[in-house]
Amino acid sequence: MKPTAFLLIGALLLPALAIAGDGHDHGEAAPTAANPNAPQRLPDGSVFLPKKTQRFIQVRTQPATLETLPRSLILNGQVVAGMDASSKVQALQAGRLDIANGSLPAIGDKVEKGQVLATLTLAKDAQEGTNQAAEAADLQEQLKLAELEQQRLQGLGDLIPRREVDTTIATVRSLQARLAVFRKGAKGVTETVRSPISGIVTASYAANGQAVQAGDLLLDIIDPSKLQVEAVTYDPALPANIAAANVTIGKQTLALRYQGNSQQLRQQALPLRFSVEGETLAQLAAGSPVQVTVQTRETLQGVAVPAEALARNPSNQTVVWVKTTPEQYAPRVVQYQPLDGERVMITAGLPDGERVVVQATNLINQIR
Repeated sequence: MKPTAFLLIGALLLPALAIAGDGHDHGEAAPTAANPNAPQRLPDGSVFLPKKTQRFIQVRTQPATLETLPRSLILNGQVVAGMDASSKVQALQAGRLDIANGSLPAIGDKVEKGQVLATLTLAKDAQEGTNQAAEAADLQEQLKLAELEQQRLQGLGDLIPRREVDTTIATVRSLQARLAVFRKGAKGVTETVRSPISGIVTASYAANGQAVQAGDLLLDIIDPSKLQVEAVTYDPALPANIAAANVTIGKQTLALRYQGNSQQLRQQALPLRFSVEGETLAQLAAGSPVQVTVQTRETLQGVAVPAEALARNPSNQTVVWVKTTPEQYAPRVVQYQPLDGERVMITAGLPDGERVVVQATNLINQIR
């Protein structure tokens, strides 16, 4: 082959074998352009959200309406059992426990007031049993003599005063009653253990045949329909200013009725007691920590929105999203206060009349 042929082939292959230097390799294909109709964060911080996406994530809005609302605050508290809502079943004397149906009610079981839970065979030592047997034998002999005397006097008829016969009869009856008591004690005196209240068993501590001492705890019972809420405040003037209160458990809000406050501080705080209005929820358990929203008699001007309308921006400021055009939403930095268990009150940053996003706020806030 001629040299000129080699030069021609090399010229044709050089473009295919050429390798770009570091930083100059642009890949095999150019990147595709972003979809201008997709949800996106705009340079001014607002969000473009097509109608199709709004329907998919179920965006809901409501107009911001300035109104007069009560000033509220949140107190820390816990669920407690009322004075007549809990009971501890204890053994009043030492003995052996014989449980009805073989076992005490377990945790979660329902019991009724007056229900027989167990019988307690009272304990006695050997010396006490010996003394009782000896006294029973002595009473038995006294009874025999009294019965013989009664028969003798009754056989004499009218030869003796009637008073002596009546006295002998009374003596026989007295000895018979005393002897019956001693014989019952020799067999073992039993005591019935009953439920003092109706409710749910929260703890069980004993077993069938167990030896117990006086004061030993057998059961804990709580009536869930009478649970209460106790909160604390550091403002001594608050009790006189309470208008309403509620507590949120899960997704449900329970109305509370203020009952009163303690006249003694507890760790520099004033305890407040609330009762639960209506039917108590099953999720409400004694000892659970809760947050109590208290509405006072003071009022403020603000906009009421659901608590889920609030979000946080990258600067950790509280914002709400408002609808500015049919497919555009903008954030508004706001100030707020609690209103009740489900709503908050926007006190600054939200003009009257704007449409506030009250559903799917977090989804809009995450669009980048």
